[in-house]
Amino acid sequence: MLPKIKKFIKKNDKQVKIGLIILVILIIFLILYKSLFYSNSEKSTYGVRLRDIKDNEFTYDEKTDVKEKSTGIDGVSSVKITVKGRLIKFFVTFDDGVSNDDIKDKFNKMAGFLSDKVKNYYDVTFYAIQNKEGNKSYPIIGYKHKSSDVIVFDEL
Repeated sequence: MLPKIKKFIKKNDKQVKIGLIILVILIIFLILYKSLFYSNSEKSTYGVRLRDIKDNEFTYDEKTDVKEKSTGIDGVSSVKITVKGRLIKFFVTFDDGVSNDDIKDKFNKMAGFLSDKVKNYYDVTFYAIQNKEGNKSYPIIGYKHKSSDVIVFDEL
């Protein structure tokens, strides 16, 4: 079989060279395409958007302090705070009799517990959780953008 291949290469010398050049060019284009349009697993999820997060970090101590102050508000059963990237999420469980207006006031109070440095760097989301008649409900969600001073509420 090897002699047949050698004979074919000698007989079709130009076509074989052109075919190899085209194959090398296709491989180079595929490598360039992959590197340009598909992210590497080595790259950060957020890219360079979080390069200054160390200067504005929402530390563990600040988080526990805000959580303790928020849990101390009347009508609040529990508070869970999560941080992911530049987003802080408050999951607040309220007692059954708390009205929607009271929930909004309590969210504004909780936002006041955050330092100005944190409020101006992170987006903050508030989720209200209530157990009404044995069913879990989410009556209000609040959003505060880092460039805004007010919380925008969405009542469900």
